[in-house]
Amino acid sequence: MAGSSALARKAVLGAVWTIATGLGSRVLGLIGTLVLTRFIAPDVYGEVSAASVVIMTAHFLSSLGIGQYIASRPNLDRQMLFNATVYFHAAGVVAIGLVYLLREPIAVHLVGAPGMLEFMPGLILAMFIDRLWYVPDRLLIREMRFRSVSLRSAAGELTYTATSVVLAMRGWGGNAIVVATLLRAVVRVVTTIPAVKLAEWLTPSPLSREKARELFAFGIPLNFGSLANFGASRWDNLVMIRLFGEHVGGLYNLAWNLADIPASQVGERIGDVLVPSFSKLEPEQRKTALVRALTLLSLLIFPLAVGLGAVAPTILNDTFFNEAWEPTGPLLAVLSALGVTRPIGWVMSSYMQVYGRTRTIMILEWLKVVAIIGGIALLGSIGGVLWACAGVGVAFGVHALASLWVVQRADGVPYMRLLRPLIRPLIACLPMVVAVLAVRYGVRQLGPLPRGFRLGAEVVAGGLVFIASALVIARQASRDFLQLAREAVRRRR
Repeated sequence: MAGSSALARKAVLGAVWTIATGLGSRVLGLIGTLVLTRFIAPDVYGEVSAASVVIMTAHFLSSLGIGQYIASRPNLDRQMLFNATVYFHAAGVVAIGLVYLLREPIAVHLVGAPGMLEFMPGLILAMFIDRLWYVPDRLLIREMRFRSVSLRSAAGELTYTATSVVLAMRGWGGNAIVVATLLRAVVRVVTTIPAVKLAEWLTPSPLSREKARELFAFGIPLNFGSLANFGASRWDNLVMIRLFGEHVGGLYNLAWNLADIPASQVGERIGDVLVPSFSKLEPEQRKTALVRALTLLSLLIFPLAVGLGAVAPTILNDTFFNEAWEPTGPLLAVLSALGVTRPIGWVMSSYMQVYGRTRTIMILEWLKVVAIIGGIALLGSIGGVLWACAGVGVAFGVHALASLWVVQRADGVPYMRLLRPLIRPLIACLPMVVAVLAVRYGVRQLGPLPRGFRLGAEVVAGGLVFIASALVIARQASRDFLQLAREAVRRRR
């Protein structure tokens, strides 16, 4: 029990590091995005985003589940690591090379955004460079060196933010994002590769058919699940561009990026921590850890997601966005709902991954993709852009509930035992929304105010009210979270 307790503390500390650095770099990235919107038009932003989605799709398709395999297998020998590295890079060269060769028909005929052709070569080069750091990064995660991973990731994001802002201000347009992406990839490579001994993963070894069979049996189903997870968060951009054009696609992409902050910068980081942590626990301990993770996740994610939706109109009207981007506000308010449900699916996927249920993960993820694309196409054709956004949130909710049901059937964890921890933190968000709306109404009566004052007042009021309501409505979860936070702080001293 002492060993599992130590692992739990290490996982919590890792989560604190990854969340703190991720949120810090994401906040700076958000500020950078606000500045970018003053120099880059929505249609250009949509074209760059579409090019990035196509190239990232090739990356995920050719990853073969190798990263997840390495992270969840603490005792791999050097031959297997070398085999995995060779397959990863060979598949990447083929997949991304094909995208380059087929870039014109993809842009013109498939996506319907010929303007993205200008940005594809630079982004393709950035992806080739970016893949060089992937295997060493997974090795660091496997060793639970979360602080090292977080700091290196933050360095790359800071480089991207600073470069894109400076170049956009100098009139580079969409190419500012391309160059910034290139430099981020370089920073990741030069900071991550030296942190891992080259002999650990680059010792020349024979390519083994047996090891390839073992690797692909685990990785390929999981890879298709990861591809679907990526598609669920990015392919909708392509569908929106196809249905409503590059301008709306740019607005939607910005709204998605803002709405995705709670899920990607908190929920995804927790998922990275949970895979190696779950793998070191006994089966019964995993069930308890799963319930605890869902409880703490809801206490972190729900107020961020719900609060973001509540302040969405003020973000677009009281910050640095110019008038061309103001229509993003309603889209952001609707899309913020996905931040409540999306991370739940990640936690459940991390849990199932440790048991090797990669086919189940794959099926759930592809069902989610079908639901998202179908929801956008169906509801968008009926009610327009806002209805299309609502279809995205509904699809993520269905995926979360389906994941909970699968774990109940497979491991006998009662459905309500998994669902109950999510209810109280969600209810605690209601007073927060009321407080935000009350402050918005009150501040309006004061007349003209400095830019950012209204947003700051709403955020502070909402945050304070949620803390108070959570301590009353979600008392046990709040106490558990505070206790874990104190333990993490004491451990750092």
